[in-house]
Parts: sequence; structure tokens; C-alpha cells
Amino acid sequence: MIKKNLIKILMMLIFLSSCGYSPIFSKKNSNFSINEMIISGDKTVNKIINSKLNNYKNLEGKNLFSLNINNTLKKSISSKDSKGNPKTYRINISSEVFVKDSNGKKKEKIFSKSFDYKNDDDKFGLKKYENTTTKNLAEKISIEIINFLQSI
Repeated sequence: MIKKNLIKILMMLIFLSSCGYSPIFSKKNSNFSINEMIISGDKTVNKIINSKLNNYKNLEGKNLFSLNINNTLKKSISSKDSKGNPKTYRINISSEVFVKDSNGKKKEKIFSKSFDYKNDDDKFGLKKYENTTTKNLAEKISIEIINFLQSI
């Protein structure tokens, strides 16, 4: 009985102490800092990207960047049924990023993500699904922007 409890305690200590977790996009591993950031376009996408990139503002990094980001969100009908009613929709988020470093060099890159989904009779549920999809796509774009800035 005592041996079982001792083994359980040792196993818990081993698993809890040697987890080795470290975040992928931690501020400590970044080699850049965002000096100035101007974001325009769709308000929902702007909030998500701004919240992800704010973590990199005014850090002590090697490269200082000024960003100008223009976001667009388009929802369109991608297919219709035989009656002409929408069958599937497509959400497309596009971000045009202009980067200026401390030396005055300018770079530009466009990031785009899209997702197709089926129409639903429950319009409240459909709107909620669209909002979740928009949030996920915007987070993916913000990760790509961070990776792009780290590669410069």
C-alpha cells in the first residue's frame, strides 16, 4: 500500500516537473519589435490581428518595424442549389502588409485565407459559425505575419 502511494507520488512529480512546455511565439524568442502599427479595414479582423501583434510592440528587439496593415473580409456565395438558393458560402480574409524597417527598407506581402461552409436554416447558428471561422482565419493570418516578420 505504501509502495503504491510512493510510486504514484513519484510519477506525479516526474510528469509535473519535467513537462518542458514553452510557447512557440514567446516574446523572448523574437528578433524584432513593432515600433508603429496602423491597421485599417474590417473592424473584426483588425481587433484580432491587433491583439496578436500588440505582444510584439516596443520590445527590445534587433529589428524595429513600422507596419501598415489593410484587412478585407469578403463573404460570398460559392454555390447555389437548383432553386437558386445559396448552398455554400465562402469567407475570404486578405491582409496586405507593408513593412518598413529602421533602415528605411520597405517590403510588402499579401496574406490570404479562405474557408467554404454549408448554408444552414438556423441563421443564428450560422452567424455564430461565421464569427468563429472569421476569428480562426484572422488568427492564422496573424501567425503568418509574425513568421514573416521573424524571417526578415
